[in-house]
Amino acid sequence: MGGAKRTGRWRFYFLFFCLVAAGGAGWAWSQGLIGKGGGTAKAQSQPERRVAVVVATAQDRPMPVRIEALGTVEPQVTVTIRSRVASQVTSVAFEDGAVVNKGDLLFQLDPREVDAQILQARATLAKDKTQLEKALRDMERYSGLAARNTVSQVTLDDARTTADAQKATVDQDEANLKALEVQRTYYDIRSPASGRLGVAAVRPGAVIRVDDTLATVRQIKPIYVAFGVPEHYLRDIRAAQNDAKVEIALQGSKDVVGDGRISVIDNTVDPQTGTLMVRAVFENADERLWPGTLGAVSVTLRMESGVVSVPAEAVQSGQSGTFVFVVENDTAHVRPVTMARTVDGYAVITAGLKGGEVVVTDGQLSLREGSRVSVKGAAASTPAPGA
Repeated sequence: MGGAKRTGRWRFYFLFFCLVAAGGAGWAWSQGLIGKGGGTAKAQSQPERRVAVVVATAQDRPMPVRIEALGTVEPQVTVTIRSRVASQVTSVAFEDGAVVNKGDLLFQLDPREVDAQILQARATLAKDKTQLEKALRDMERYSGLAARNTVSQVTLDDARTTADAQKATVDQDEANLKALEVQRTYYDIRSPASGRLGVAAVRPGAVIRVDDTLATVRQIKPIYVAFGVPEHYLRDIRAAQNDAKVEIALQGSKDVVGDGRISVIDNTVDPQTGTLMVRAVFENADERLWPGTLGAVSVTLRMESGVVSVPAEAVQSGQSGTFVFVVENDTAHVRPVTMARTVDGYAVITAGLKGGEVVVTDGQLSLREGSRVSVKGAAASTPAPGA
């Protein structure tokens, strides 16, 4: 009886082992480990790994030749108004910050002393003119008498000398009077230029001395924007001076003023920095440009046609220079290129690439020569900068 129990137990174990083996074989077959080419079949059936990238199409189109620089707004005319005489301020004829025209009255000084001197000079002139008339009459009378030999020639010569001396005195009186009249204009101080005034440095009642500062006037319509450019741009700037388009984006805002034109090219290059100072003039009718403010200056010299451009992020730098990844048949290839400049986020390529080729703009860190890629979306095609 014990033998029958052992035989039944072995049968149970054998049946359980067979069921487990059958289940394992079925799972292996379903996974392709057996019956479908062996253990390597699964690896061969998996899709090939590809790098996901973003691409853009190189464009053959016109591109601007542009200079970017930091500029400073400067008034065309700055005049510090100073006193030319010592006197007392009787009135200030403008409000602080006012706009004035050339010749407008700004300050009046106390003129009583100079007015009295002018009256005295006029009286002296009138007296001397009267004496000159008498001397001329005497000379004329002695001339007639000398002709009849009634008086000597010496008497006639003395009369002529007296008349000449009196005429010189009259001329001196007239010069003195003219000098005083010029000095009188210093007491009515007028604006030497059109522009905007600052704050008056004196008020009515103040006693001023010669060369004291009274106010400052700055011309801001039109106005200059000064900026420095590398000296190798000199020829291009001179060639495009009348046609160059100048814009300035004011610092700290999105305000862009774009009606500028190159007006002045400095007559020397700074030997320490290798830069050339250029000034562009803006009409500034709305006074958006204010003296002393900073801004990013953009000078478009010309449009260059038939150049290849790609987004600037497509260009990479390596030990051998700049390069891009060109996608052909879902495969990335390293292509050395020569980049001339960047404009509005686009790199201008002068060698190594042609229009219509697809380049990688994102995902380059995971690429190497011959990497298989999958493109995220279609190749980008964007309008030309400055178009």
